[in-house]
Amino acid sequence: MHFGFNTAVKGLLASQRSLYINNHNINNINTKGYSRQQGAQRATTPYDLPGIGFLGTGTEIYDISRVRNSYLDFKYWNENAPMGEWETKMNHLSEIEKLFGEPSKSSFRQYLDDFFQALTHMSTNPSDPSYREPVRENALAFTKHINESAKRLEELRMETKVSIGNSVKKLNSIANQIASLNRQIYSNEIDGRQANDLRDRRDLLVDELSKIANVKVNESDDGKFRVSISGVSLVDHTHVSEINIKTKSDSGEITIEWGNGSPVNFRSGELKGLLDLYSGDGENNTYRGIPYYQNRLDQFAEKFAEKFNQKHGEGYGVNGESGMDFFKLNGDKPAATITLSDKILEDLDNIAAGKEPGHPEDNRNLLELIKLRENREFFTGGVSQGTPDDFIKSIISNLAVDSMQGERMYSSQNIMLKNIQSKRDSVSGVSYDEEMADMVKFQHAYIASARMITTLDTIMDVTINRLGLVGR
Repeated sequence: MHFGFNTAVKGLLASQRSLYINNHNINNINTKGYSRQQGAQRATTPYDLPGIGFLGTGTEIYDISRVRNSYLDFKYWNENAPMGEWETKMNHLSEIEKLFGEPSKSSFRQYLDDFFQALTHMSTNPSDPSYREPVRENALAFTKHINESAKRLEELRMETKVSIGNSVKKLNSIANQIASLNRQIYSNEIDGRQANDLRDRRDLLVDELSKIANVKVNESDDGKFRVSISGVSLVDHTHVSEINIKTKSDSGEITIEWGNGSPVNFRSGELKGLLDLYSGDGENNTYRGIPYYQNRLDQFAEKFAEKFNQKHGEGYGVNGESGMDFFKLNGDKPAATITLSDKILEDLDNIAAGKEPGHPEDNRNLLELIKLRENREFFTGGVSQGTPDDFIKSIISNLAVDSMQGERMYSSQNIMLKNIQSKRDSVSGVSYDEEMADMVKFQHAYIASARMITTLDTIMDVTINRLGLVGR
């Protein structure tokens, strides 16, 4: 009799534990990174009845496991790094596009138009100060726009540098958290059971880490968990090899190194995108990052000032002076420092409109200055050639191509990643409908086991207390 009672109790406990697991799943239906858990149930060891056979002794929950697909995790981590890289590049290139402002009323070409229109207007009455004043003001507005664009590009580059530092700190922090979880998981799984919730927390951290850098994960048969970047261990079970930022004081160049001084080889991820944006100058087929556009802007400012000054110096102002520069550059950053020469700022009569001294109404040099805009040999050599407009178009075209590439790569990676995430959710995610169905199933099994106990209790009561009372 006790044999049957114990069998029923085992069924009751198995159903009860299944309901506890079911309850845990429902409570974590909105927990990020949570993997659905399920109890592994089996029949207990049967009892051998001589001459009859083996009589079942009930059931038990012998393990609680996560429903997880390691291949989908590998795919997700592998594709998340390119997603992080191109998302970073797309966002920064979008900022550069806003900076150049093409097409708009605050674009380079608009300021260039205003400047040359003022020169054209002045050519109709070169001796009148009211016609000269717009030339100086529009030229000043043009140079200030170049200065401001150079300043904003430098600020964006410095912001990128800060982002690199923050990403490195985040990467090191996540690595230390993973190592701490490795220690907890290893100690909790010595008896062979799985620390499911701790493993979920660790996998969620790897998800975050995989967006920052191209990581590979390996768990050995002895339970040692390792995370590496391009073959070098970042986390070796409980040991962490933190990475550091090194900045060259002379050039401002940034390198990210391991503790032993060797460079970290980022193949993809947010850090790869940030480093490309910070250091990419487009030379030798490298990425066209912020330095590339800074260099192009410097080339434009330097060459434009040089050519315009050369032609302006051939003419004469109202006072008969010649050989004066119209623009001036200070330092080794032409775009950040280009402005009008002191003589032009001090006296409008120094604008050299004529070809001969003593002829205030002479506009021949001014007409040659105006023609410079259509001079297809204004810019020669280098990456871009042609007129000033052609040079600006070249910069904008390169930016448009780079930005479009960033958007396309991000879009394709995003679609791929969402597809993998959808598959992960279908395997590991908690479904409210499925859990409700399981709850009803386990509840019925629990009630059935409880009724079996009640039935056996009645049998025991009759056997012990009432059997043999007949005939007394």
